[in-house]
This record gives sequence, structure tokens and C-alpha cells, in this order.
Amino acid sequence: MHGTGAESAFLLCRVQTRLCGLPLAAVEEILRPQPVRPLAAPVVHVQGLARIRGRWVPVLDLAGLLGLPGGTVQRYVVLRSGDRQIALAVAEVLGLHRLPETAIDALPRLLQDPGHAAVSALAARDDDLIALLDAARLLPDDFLASVALLAPPPDASPPEESAA
Repeated sequence: MHGTGAESAFLLCRVQTRLCGLPLAAVEEILRPQPVRPLAAPVVHVQGLARIRGRWVPVLDLAGLLGLPGGTVQRYVVLRSGDRQIALAVAEVLGLHRLPETAIDALPRLLQDPGHAAVSALAARDDDLIALLDAARLLPDDFLASVALLAPPPDASPPEESAA
């Protein structure tokens, strides 16, 4: 690569037909989907809570958040911002992608609304558009506070499978 411009590293994921870039600094781990415990009261785009490394972590439906219909989930991408964690349900993890800062475009004014709150910028990879997501926008305090109120105690075990 030529030049000395700054670069940003993203974990590239596929959600339905869209590509999303998650800031690599916020990615804690990638894992297969875990059993999910539904919340006592629904929270928009939250599938429920999964027990990951001994902690109850909210599982966010990234497709729903982006206004797409639900689909196959093959991976969870666990993000951390400070002491807060979420698991993003994605169809596919494509790997690390580095972008020069000059290749990242600000979000057009038309898309700067609450419906696109998690998307902070856009970039291109060949002919594909990449929606670059902001971990802080995916982990807002008010959202996590509402989920925390519905979470089981830290020492609670997952529910037993019922024989129906």
C-alpha cells in the first residue's frame, strides 16, 4: 500500500445482503450462536440474553436494527465499550478489512436520523457498499439500562429445556 495516510481496521460482516464494518477495537470475540433466553418484556431488536463466558449478554438482531428482515444467524460478534457488552447476531464474518481514512465517507444528511443511528459512515469495497457501525451507538446507556432491568441475576442458570 502506498502513502502514509491513517487507516482504520474493521471486522467485516454480512447481514442479509449488506456488508457492515465493526470497529476492530470494540470486537471482543466471535463465536457460534448460543442459546438465548427471551426477555421478560420485549426490547426493540433484542433477541434476548445469552450466557457468554459466565455473563448474561444482550443479543442484538443487527438485521432488524438496520431495517432488514430477519435471516440466518451463523455468528455472534461480541462488542465491548467500557464495561458494557453486546452480542451482534450476523449471518457471516468475512474477516479483517483495513480502509484508508480517505476511503471513508460521512453519512449523507438524508441518512442522519434515528433509523440509521448505528451507522456512522460509509465505505466501498469493490462494488459493495459497507455500512460502518459505531460501537458507542450500538451500546447506548439508555438501551443497556432497559435491558439490564430485564436480565436475570448474574448467577442464574439458563432455563431447562421443557419436554413438550
